[in-house]
Amino acid sequence: MLQKNINLSKYEALYEQFDGGHGMDHISRVRNLALKLAEKYLPDKLDLVYIAATLHDIGLINGRENHEINGAEMVLKDQDLKKLFSEEEIGEIAESIKQHRASSGKPQTVLAKIISDADKASDSSSEALIRAVEYGKVKYPELTYEEQIWRAAKHLKEKFGKGGTGRRTYFPESAQALDEAYKPIFDALSKNDFKFLEELTKEI
Repeated sequence: MLQKNINLSKYEALYEQFDGGHGMDHISRVRNLALKLAEKYLPDKLDLVYIAATLHDIGLINGRENHEINGAEMVLKDQDLKKLFSEEEIGEIAESIKQHRASSGKPQTVLAKIISDADKASDSSSEALIRAVEYGKVKYPELTYEEQIWRAAKHLKEKFGKGGTGRRTYFPESAQALDEAYKPIFDALSKNDFKFLEELTKEI
């Protein structure tokens, strides 16, 4: 149960401008998993977890590159948050946003670890593949429909497969969710099963 009346609508509205992989559906999934983890591992800071999970991708308003740093800076400057939380608490929220990226983040606090895990482990198989495809459409617009799906699946295998940069998790629940989401994609890749991958992109 949240302790304070937190209105983040001005930030939630930003997600309507982002690609299909970073809209409010993604934020809702990350927030739900983050709060679930926090109830067990950080029950005294549910408000901070809620805010950090909701705002972790707001830096995308200035582009994908360094969005975690830009998002953290936006939080540190927010006057409304300063009315509700201490400088230390806002700093902790900002730091968790700054460290959430699977490929480059190095979270140190429990809050930062929760946001990092929730960001990478909250997607289903379909959601994970669709997010990767949406990114490919922006980054590699020259690829064909079929090439986009193959690229996305291979990227996920490199990032979240054994030894991948995104495999790092901090809680057993996150590791299990990650395995359950990505195993079907990896299995389809090993079998060259394009039809299965294509169906995953149509499930939502």
